Parts: sequence; C-alpha cells; structure tokens
Amino acid sequence: MNNKISQHRILNSGKISRRKTPRLFARQDSMCQPKVFIQTFGCQMNKYDSEVMKSLLLKEGYEFTDNWQEADVILVNTCSVRQHAEERVYAYLWKWSKYKQETKPNLIIGICGCMAQKEGMNILNKIPHLNLVCGTYSIPRIHEFVKDLLKTGGRRIEISEDYTDFPPPVHEARETKISAWVAIMRGCNNYCAYCVVPYVRGREISRSVEEIENEVKELARKGIKEVTFLGQNVNSYNIKNKISKIKNDFALLLKRINDINGIERIRFTTSHPKDMSQATIEAIRDLPKVCEHIHIALQSGSDKILKLMNRKYTREQYKELVEKIRKTIPKVSITTDIMVGFPTETEDDFMDTYNLVKEIEFDASYIFKYSPRPGTKAAEFKDDVPEEIKQERLNKLLSLQKRIVQKQNEELIGKEVEILVGCHILKDKSKYFGKTRNFKPVSFQSDKDLTGKLVRVKITEIRGGLLEGVLASQN
Repeated sequence: MNNKISQHRILNSGKISRRKTPRLFARQDSMCQPKVFIQTFGCQMNKYDSEVMKSLLLKEGYEFTDNWQEADVILVNTCSVRQHAEERVYAYLWKWSKYKQETKPNLIIGICGCMAQKEGMNILNKIPHLNLVCGTYSIPRIHEFVKDLLKTGGRRIEISEDYTDFPPPVHEARETKISAWVAIMRGCNNYCAYCVVPYVRGREISRSVEEIENEVKELARKGIKEVTFLGQNVNSYNIKNKISKIKNDFALLLKRINDINGIERIRFTTSHPKDMSQATIEAIRDLPKVCEHIHIALQSGSDKILKLMNRKYTREQYKELVEKIRKTIPKVSITTDIMVGFPTETEDDFMDTYNLVKEIEFDASYIFKYSPRPGTKAAEFKDDVPEEIKQERLNKLLSLQKRIVQKQNEELIGKEVEILVGCHILKDKSKYFGKTRNFKPVSFQSDKDLTGKLVRVKITEIRGGLLEGVLASQN
C-alpha cells in the first residue's frame, strides 16, 4: 500500500477505514461551527448534487463561505466529461493541498462526484493531503463523512456501485429563491462512444411520479416559481405505478406537475433525440406552464460520425425531428450540443455538421472539442484529428452560431416578451435579469423589486449578446 495511507486498512467494500487517532481536526473554539467551501464543475446535475451536499451539511449545523481560505472543509464536486475539466480539478487540488501543508494542517479536503467515482484510489494516491474521495452514489452520506473526518482526521474513499435511494430533496440550499432543479432520474443507458456518464452515474433509474409531485408542491409552498427537471436523458423517464400498473412517461409527468398551484414555469434538460416522443412534443405545446424550449443534443451532422458515436439516429432523422417540433410548437427555442474533432472526422464530415447548423439555426449551441475519455469505446480509437484542426473547426462553428443568435435577437427588437424575473444585477440594483419562456436572457430597469414576478418587457436593443428592454407598462 502507498505509504501515505499506511495507517489505514482497505476493507472489502473498497472503503479506507481509519484506526482511532487523536482529535487532530477539532476546532479550538467549540462554539463555532466548521465552515465549508464547495467548488462545482460541470453540468446542471453536478450543481444540483452540490445543492444536495450543502443541504445535508446545513442540517448538521455547518456554516458556508465563498472564500476557500476561511474554510475548515473544502469539497470540490467534479465532472469527467472532458479532459480539460479534470485538469482544472487537479490544479485546484494541488493548490489546496499545498495550502494545507504550509498554512492550515487541520483543513479537510474532499473530491466528490463523477471524477471521484471514475478515478477513485488514483486521486488519493496523487494528492498527498486529500482526505476524502466520494463518488456520485455516496453523495447522500457526505454529512457523515465530513463529521467523521473533522473528529479524527485520516483519509477515506467512498465509492459505491449502485443507488439504494435518491438524495433527499433540496429545500434550503438553492442558488435562487425563484427557480429550483428537481432530479427526476439518474444514470444513462445509451453508452455513447465518447461519454463516461453511464460509468460514473450508472444505469437509468427514475423517481416515482408521486415523489416528484410532492417535492414540487413543497417547493411551491416555499415560493419557488419555476422548476427544471434534471436527468441525463429526461425524456426517457419511465416508471410504473405499483398499484395501478399504469406506465408513467415523461409527457404524463409534465401534465401532473402542470396542475400544481404556485408553479408558473416548467423546464427540463437534457433530451436525447431518439426518445423525444410525439406525446412529449404535444405536451409542451398544450400545457401552459411548460416552456417552449428543448435542449436536444446533435453532436454531429455526419452520419458516419453519428454511427461511430453510437447516437442511434441519422442526420435526416434529426432534421425531421426538429421540423416536427417546430411545426407543432410555435416560437419554440431549440438548443443543442455539438462536438468537433471526433476520431476520423474529415473536413467533409465537419462540413456536414456546419451546414446542418446553418440550416437548422439553433437558438444556442454548446460546442466542444473531442477529448478521449479512458474506459469509453471511443478511447480505443486513434485520436487522429490534430489539435489545431479541432480548434479551427470549433472557432468556425462558434462564429456561425454567433451570427445566427445575432440575427434572431435583432428580430425581437420592438417586440414584447414575457420573462420571469430572477434577480437584480449586482452592479446596478435597479436593473433586473430574467429569461423568456424560450430561454432567452433579458435585462431591464425597474424602481420596484420585481423578483419572482412574471412581467412583459419590450425589447429595445442588444448589448453584449444580452437582450435589453423596458417594462411594457412604461412604454
């Protein structure tokens, strides 16, 4: 065993169990609660998991700080989708490890989430002063691990291979008091060739309709106006009622939540093209609280690349889906994910993607360069697209998307839109920010506090890619 953890023993469960040690990590002032700092990388599900951790720790009386140098506990919640994200995490861990060694020896440092689940013991061996490696499945017990480590110090790894329960609902640790994420399912069954998600978050598992409904009702009672359903592929949500044996799919879930008083808007992310049903499309059209925005990943416009990616649809099928959505839902916004530089991608393959983006005109595209992820099918392929070519293709698509958005925004000037006011802009407390139903950001001036209100704003200009306007009542 590595001599850095020679005082511990590894159990069959894969945990590192500490022998009894002195209370190295007890704080001098017993009346003060330990302060916790959480750094989050990655997708909305990662942000939600950080809210879960914060909620669990708040219930135990911990305080939170935005300054990591004030913290007694530093937790970094991680992403493994791209190599760059992992490199950033390691940079932070080395910085904090050095700080602990030189300045604050009682500091507890923990890594959580996808990267912890994937790398496990490797991280503990690489980072000498790391205390905790907590995988995605073990996050619901984070408060237990932190409490134990603060008492006795040591190092431990908590990696499980399956969920027994979903994390408890989050009510006291939201980023805002207006909007809330609600995890309706976890995991993924698709095994796209480039993606580590099925390996770090497991197979798909859906929560019951009743459980989700009760959580949203409680959120509404606490003043939440907008909920966003989260899942690796929300439109594959699927569960049977144990009593009635009626199969509940995503469209039926949307209908149930639409009837909850107090909730003004319902959003969801993210969707897989192969699972987008006609029933879901019609539910978005017909249910007044469900917003007209669909994020549906394209990844590539080349049939050859899509097949290598194991995406299970063709370029033409994706186009037909977009056409069906736009025909059914007026003023719908469609956003997407695109990857450039996948192994064997030629200039013709890239132009298939470029031309499809030009044809569809997405409202937003999140565009990334391919990086091999160990353990995935694509990692077996030769990463044969030079880095400079990847960057060139990335820049070309970003430039195209910027022009598309500029054109769409210019078409909104002089028109009224409905926005849910999320917050004021810190530098100017008379300036407020919100989003339209189809997910476009808007700012406007107001002397009144309109946080949490639905208001109509007339768009007057575009500034820095942001739509600006005036309240319709002030026209």
